[in-house]
Amino acid sequence: MDGKSVRLLIVALAVSLVVGGSLAVSDARAEFPEGPIRMLVAFTPGGSMDISVRAISAAAEKQLGKPIVIENKGGGGGTVALGVLANEKPDGYTLCGATTSGLIRSPLMQKVIYKPLKSFTPIIGFAYPQLAIMVPNESPFKDLKELLDYAKKNPNKIKYGTTGPGSGQHVQMELLAHQLGINWVHIPYKGSQDAIMALLGGHIDVASVGPEFVPVKRANQARVLAVCQSKKSPNFPEIPTIPELGYNVVDEVVFCIVGPAGMPPQVLQKLEKAFKDAMESQEFKKAVEQLDLITVYYNNKDFQKYMEECWLRTENSLKETGVIKEAATSPR
Repeated sequence: MDGKSVRLLIVALAVSLVVGGSLAVSDARAEFPEGPIRMLVAFTPGGSMDISVRAISAAAEKQLGKPIVIENKGGGGGTVALGVLANEKPDGYTLCGATTSGLIRSPLMQKVIYKPLKSFTPIIGFAYPQLAIMVPNESPFKDLKELLDYAKKNPNKIKYGTTGPGSGQHVQMELLAHQLGINWVHIPYKGSQDAIMALLGGHIDVASVGPEFVPVKRANQARVLAVCQSKKSPNFPEIPTIPELGYNVVDEVVFCIVGPAGMPPQVLQKLEKAFKDAMESQEFKKAVEQLDLITVYYNNKDFQKYMEECWLRTENSLKETGVIKEAATSPR
């Protein structure tokens, strides 16, 4: 074989290796997921976040062809699980069911180990939870005004429980306190279920909780004084909203699924589609109805934009009401 033929053979082999390598990478990406996906849940088992993430994950794994394994990591108003996620490989095999409380409010109010607008890849926003303020049936407070009037006249006498510092439930109560000049004692829990159990057990006077209030209300185990959104609860239209009662305090929370920052576009697209399609499943729709959730859809780009806007809006609100002087965590 002459020199020219040898050179041509080397070139042909090089081209085949490059093409073959590209196809192998393409095939590897096309095969995602090759194994189980780990889904962290930022709150304790049995709550609305846990149940809704389990439902959407069960439907999504049918689309993906691999199991999604749930792992609850409650605590810190949803920040514990997000702290774990921020240090995981961005390969799509570790995700987190979280809330905007853990992504936005908690980092504004307390220092966290991640950068809220930099450390994550948004995949989908899928629901708004209904938040509520409730007291035991034997409580002397028949409505929200009675509770707030007493709390104002009796500093630090009222103990209230929430899902943790910076959660929507915590912010709601602190905004009311700052607006009305109230001093009361915050008792943080790892989830709404824990706060409700503490309320029913007589350990706290008030609970500011998520949709977990729904079965408690249906069973007539506690008295709901108000819901914390601008719209009434679809299942309990008789319960007043906080704005209806004359208080200019409204907080919003979005349930979402995020991954670590830097996920490959092909992986993100596959996950985004799987979870979007999962929202059409009967198991997800049934869970949403039972939990009194309001469905919403944000894709990756829309949710990133929403988080940017929510950070600025919430930061300004917390500063204006005196809840914070400066953000406790840098967003980037």
